[in-house]
Amino acid sequence: MTNPDPRPAQPHRPSSAPGLDVEAFLRRAPVLADLPDEAVRELAVAARVEHFDGAALLNAAGQPLTRLRLVVQGTLEIIARRANGTEVVLGDIGPGGWAAWVGCFSRHQTENDFYSTPGATYIALPTDLVRAIAKRHPALYLGVIGDMGMRVRQLMEWTGDSVLLGPEQRMAKLIHLLARTQGSQGDTGSATVQVTQARLAQLARCSRQSANGLVGALERRGLISAGYGRFDIPDVARLVAFIESELDPP
Repeated sequence: MTNPDPRPAQPHRPSSAPGLDVEAFLRRAPVLADLPDEAVRELAVAARVEHFDGAALLNAAGQPLTRLRLVVQGTLEIIARRANGTEVVLGDIGPGGWAAWVGCFSRHQTENDFYSTPGATYIALPTDLVRAIAKRHPALYLGVIGDMGMRVRQLMEWTGDSVLLGPEQRMAKLIHLLARTQGSQGDTGSATVQVTQARLAQLARCSRQSANGLVGALERRGLISAGYGRFDIPDVARLVAFIESELDPP
């Protein structure tokens, strides 16, 4: 889905996010789980915490990636631009996601722009240090492969189910996948997904009006509740049961 380009062309200077325990946050990242304590501490010392109040260009297409970012809050959007000034949102990365492992380990220039969303916070790690630590501790490569493999499996899952499921189940599946991608499911079986309804419509490849109708239907079933830029799932198991239930085919 395309939009006129409303985004700033130059990077914005980030503000800090006081109170964030960077080392503790990195230790909770599954990709880094097999790194020794001293390696995680080395990353934490070199890290830069970034917070953006508005949309900001993080890395421009055609430039090498110098910072690997772990999303703490909000999302990071990957944008492709067209010659006529419109843009296409290729994907967005939510809390707990990384942008981007391929760019980190490849010395080639990136092909797309990376943008922050308003209110987003990231932990930015120097890519040269990440590569150096990976050489010293090859277990990091296994974590990266596992993370990227999970993303590919989720994409394949969505591709197959989006054809087989009815409209309401398809929207429920998308919201559930976003919850899994963002790692937002809590111990109580509830979850919160950070995504706007406009972006949800883009991901579902439908109009915003259609997306709003499907979201409303899920709300009336008590499966989700919509808030500003977010969706709350009170019972993930119940949402999954609905997705897997036998409804009339589309």
